[in-house]
Amino acid sequence: MTYGRYVGCMTGTSVDGLDLALIEVSPPKNVDLARESISILNAQTIPLPEKLRDALLASGQPDQSSVDLLGECDGQLGDFIGASIIDWLRSLDISLASIRAIGSHGQTVRHRPPGTRDSAFTLQIGDPNQIAEITGIDTVADFRRRDVAAGGQGAPLAPAFHDVLFGNTATATCVVNIGGISNISPLGNHNGGFDTGPGNCLMDAWFCQHHPNHPERFDTSGKWAAVGRVQEALLERMLGDVYFARRPPKSTGREYFNLAWLESHVSALSDLPPSADVQATLSQLTATTLAASIIQSMPDVRDVPICGGGRANDHLMRNIQECLQHLTEEDIRVMPAEAWGFDGDAIEAAAFAWLAYRRMANLSGNDPRVTGALGARVLGAIYPG
Repeated sequence: MTYGRYVGCMTGTSVDGLDLALIEVSPPKNVDLARESISILNAQTIPLPEKLRDALLASGQPDQSSVDLLGECDGQLGDFIGASIIDWLRSLDISLASIRAIGSHGQTVRHRPPGTRDSAFTLQIGDPNQIAEITGIDTVADFRRRDVAAGGQGAPLAPAFHDVLFGNTATATCVVNIGGISNISPLGNHNGGFDTGPGNCLMDAWFCQHHPNHPERFDTSGKWAAVGRVQEALLERMLGDVYFARRPPKSTGREYFNLAWLESHVSALSDLPPSADVQATLSQLTATTLAASIIQSMPDVRDVPICGGGRANDHLMRNIQECLQHLTEEDIRVMPAEAWGFDGDAIEAAAFAWLAYRRMANLSGNDPRVTGALGARVLGAIYPG
């Protein structure tokens, strides 16, 4: 029997902290439902040590990374994850022995899905051997590569979990996650989810470049973007990128949408816009591409729960609402996932706890409609504790 408690963890493309989630997996509450029942019991975000965060950000940049840096980050992140899980569970007075397994996504340092290179690959670090050794708990990791081996994108993997978590609570719902990259999950009998493009990654990179000593490293609530004006010429240049026109399945990452990508568009303008205007335009870019993807995939959408760090950006949330209203005459609820009773910071980490359960139960974890894989596959490798 593989029902029970699982821990999920991930750092995400924003690299803004280690997200931990504790879930309980139970038999279906309704005999008519084929899927298990999921409860998110607790969640926590733990800030990454400054030195480790800087190293992880560098390791994800093709022009800054090296084998030595990757190896060091792999071990250090594995150590940090293992120690953080122990401290967190002890703070909750939860026995380590009560956890069936840990699902660790790790930090993506390179994602080259099919169609971008002659040979597709994806690479996540955060040594699961260290996590299993430190915690003594079975650890499941390396979730993406089996899907890639089967011809899939390897990402996003959360839509299958979103369908389990939200599927029985709402209709005409498209779940949105806004981390460094944005992705959507149209629930029900609609097209599969996919990465729509940048979420916070470009806004964070531009903000840090112009506010290097700011303690939070991001534009709190989008206040800086709100004082700028959208530069239509810059927006149109960026929207012309081939990624946005590509049909799903598709996925992307910071190795594609990064500061160099942004600066190539800014520098092509005849007049350089004020930095706040660039920030405002980046917010509009995220909102525009998200809204267009949602309506194309789910024209009858009514509810749009937002999870991930982007839901705390008030200016971005208003932009998303306005873009959706511009594309349809229907009333659409764009609200943080908390409005549906879920912790928006916990959902993505909880997804990898659920994927750990699926692996331990020898059940498939991918959705071929989302990733484009040849079929359903059992994802992840088990590292015994």
